[in-house]
Amino acid sequence: MGIAIIVLLLVGAVAAWVCKNDKTARLIGLAVTAVDACLAVAMTMGVKSGGEQVTSIIGQTIRIGYIECFMACIFGIIGFLIVWASMSMISHDVEQEKIPMFYGLVLALLGTLNAVVFFESLLGVFVSIELSSFAAAGIVIVKNQTENVHAGLKYLSLSILGSSLVLMGMVILYVATGSLAIGGIAAAVQSAGFMAGKSAYVLWAFALITGGVAFKAALFPCHIWLPDAHGTAPSPSSAILSSLVLKAYIVFYMKMVFGGVGFDIIANSGMRYLLNVVMVVGVIAMICGSVLAIMQTDIKRMIAYSSVAQMGYIFMGIGIGSELGLFAALFHILAHAVTKSGLFLVAGSIIEQTHNRDLTKMGGLGKLMPITMALFTIGGLSMIGIPLFVGFNSKWNFATSIVDSKNYWLLIPLSISALLNALYYLPVVIRAFFGQEAKEITDPLGSKERPVKDLLPLILLAVGVVIFGVYAGPVSDFLHDGIAMLSAIGH
Repeated sequence: MGIAIIVLLLVGAVAAWVCKNDKTARLIGLAVTAVDACLAVAMTMGVKSGGEQVTSIIGQTIRIGYIECFMACIFGIIGFLIVWASMSMISHDVEQEKIPMFYGLVLALLGTLNAVVFFESLLGVFVSIELSSFAAAGIVIVKNQTENVHAGLKYLSLSILGSSLVLMGMVILYVATGSLAIGGIAAAVQSAGFMAGKSAYVLWAFALITGGVAFKAALFPCHIWLPDAHGTAPSPSSAILSSLVLKAYIVFYMKMVFGGVGFDIIANSGMRYLLNVVMVVGVIAMICGSVLAIMQTDIKRMIAYSSVAQMGYIFMGIGIGSELGLFAALFHILAHAVTKSGLFLVAGSIIEQTHNRDLTKMGGLGKLMPITMALFTIGGLSMIGIPLFVGFNSKWNFATSIVDSKNYWLLIPLSISALLNALYYLPVVIRAFFGQEAKEITDPLGSKERPVKDLLPLILLAVGVVIFGVYAGPVSDFLHDGIAMLSAIGH
């Protein structure tokens, strides 16, 4: 089933790109992502009932477990909703003749992101990482403005740097273990006496991979490409970059660290010191990303810097190095994906309808675009961590993992970060609904609102924020089972 998803998306990408009609390209994009979402759900049900699936394509092994299914569903369902939302938005940012190229790039990107997560063979992972980098840069550059070209090339340059570091780490692991498969690496690293003689190889390899993933996933201070790319890209592209693209590289890193090395060796080797660095850098990212977001006046750049902070949460969870820390990081991938995709699409709607990006000029927008600003409010409250929204569950999970690991000091930056989130999301909401400008609005209610049919995918994302906020049990159980399956690699 994993191969079917990758092939479907890549074939769909070619079909969308080569067709010359923008309406046909839109329909291809929508249809392919809808089928992708259905296949991802079906694959998840199959793995849950029948266990892990292992297949191969062109000599490269694909291993599908719970975590791979989890990510496939995120890529499939949220990708479908973003593409659906783009149906009525993309013409605002992309020239008509380039719309087929846009959908071709989006489908190619989704296909390669799935491949990054699915492949067991590091060669397949690396090729997929490189292809996804070019596709991701393409959905920024496709807007065809000078600032987009510069932002896309900046992203591509730093992404290639990150890929090079990852490749060097892979080479060192191959020299040390003789394997280019995560399972083979795990079997070697976890064998008796291996770390006593070759721990330096493992540490250097993972230090390089960590640095590479830091650039790919925009971990502070390697985030410098992200604000320009997200801020200038078409809004559907920003939603894909933030909610989906960053996560594939992080999940690959999780599989390498916790599947390839294992929790026991991490706790009793120099890997613990490396993860301590990851944890501290994650904390710094949480704070600095939020501080930088507070300083922004452009709505998309504010949301982009918020993503820098949210990546910090995930890396903090990884750095904790426990099963609860990994669970918190995985759950936050879901929380951030469903919330941030909605926020970027809302920002695109605001810019499209008002021709304004300046946060200081959005007073009273709650009366002119009540549904849109209600959706923004739901996303903002989730990012802050207010109960009944998925972001609260995410922060609760992080707090639980911190207490369990006895790193109590992490509770302080976790609390500070939540406060900083409130300092840049709440003023937008207050100004939109309750500021002086709102009192002075005399236009009819909803005078700038987009049609509800165009807002429906955004509404569904907001519903997801609430559903996973009040009923996260099944997802949590699924992730715990996935972590247990990941821990079994190499044993």
